[in-house]
Amino acid sequence: MRDKLYRITNAARYRAVQDDAHDIIQETICRAAGGVVAIGVSGGKDSIAMLHMVAQHVHPHVIYNDSGLETPEAMPLVRGMCEKYGLPMTIAKGDAISLDLAGADTNRAIVGPVRAALQSIDAVAEFVGLRSSESKTRRIVIAKHGPIHASKRYGCLIAWPMRKWSSADVFAYIHEHALPLHPIYDRATDQERDTTRVSWVYDSAFDRWGAVEIVRRHYPQVYQRLKIAGVIQ
Repeated sequence: MRDKLYRITNAARYRAVQDDAHDIIQETICRAAGGVVAIGVSGGKDSIAMLHMVAQHVHPHVIYNDSGLETPEAMPLVRGMCEKYGLPMTIAKGDAISLDLAGADTNRAIVGPVRAALQSIDAVAEFVGLRSSESKTRRIVIAKHGPIHASKRYGCLIAWPMRKWSSADVFAYIHEHALPLHPIYDRATDQERDTTRVSWVYDSAFDRWGAVEIVRRHYPQVYQRLKIAGVIQ
């Protein structure tokens, strides 16, 4: 009900962020010039909404980043979307627990497997579901590079069509189009709903309020793996 109400009471903004996203998607496809276009999909709300939009313009190659700390529902959800739209999928395999114990920088830890996956399919562009409203750091990064940029780190164009979206915009879009929503969002409190992660569910470098408790409560098997490994006490 609240998602439908949001669409009605924020109709102008809701339409504007969608128009902005479609413009970025079309420009990225144009700049890709017929090359392979990829999209990072974790199974979280942002990537599911983004995939629905991108698939209206092109058949992207889905990149799923399996860090070893994904929620069990995430991969089946992503596979289901790939089957629905007839999209290929490549898994970028990482090891989040070992990297956390080694004190590796999270961003760098993510880059390696994803870059390798992108290179393996000769991708010339990738859509990524970053939003400026998620954090100050992301606002700065998006403002610095713009919505589309040639990334030396990933070796291809990176596009952020969700840059202007709020969490409320995303939930409203998913509700409007009856897209699958990861069950963790239904189990989360209102405070947790906007920040809950479905991939790399715990990162000691960015220990958000309640992060350990969310994992312990909803994913006891993942919690035990983290505890046995010594990542959490």
